[in-house]
Amino acid sequence: MPAIADLLAGRRADAIIVDIGPGSYTGIRIGIAAARALGLAWGVPVHGVSACALVAAQAFAADPALEAVLALIDAGRGQAAGAVVRRDLAVPLAGLVRTLAGATAVVGAGAALLPGAAPLHLDHPDAGFAGHVPPTALGPPAALYAGD
Repeated sequence: MPAIADLLAGRRADAIIVDIGPGSYTGIRIGIAAARALGLAWGVPVHGVSACALVAAQAFAADPALEAVLALIDAGRGQAAGAVVRRDLAVPLAGLVRTLAGATAVVGAGAALLPGAAPLHLDHPDAGFAGHVPPTALGPPAALYAGD
């Protein structure tokens, strides 16, 4: 919370967007709890965004010609979780990914875990791309786990 207070320098957000996963089980839950607490304290709405949408948004910002990407997150224990994400950034249910199929561009840190992947980028979800996510791709602030 002190880091958030420093970042905002006395200002308040009009809304909060929080990463809802997939990702670290504990980290996602703590982030959602903090976002909900701030939303309650400030009286502002709290929205959830998939980590896959954030990774995909970064790829689409870098290459506007892309139509879809396979966004992969490091799911821990040597596993990658992900989903094919289109330009609308609406993310279908993420699942564990063990092999690459098709000609879809691959992005995200989880790609490093798959043999033969040639990712466009190996970045983790970046909150700086939350502004690229349209309201229709936001959801409730509830944790998403791979395979839920």
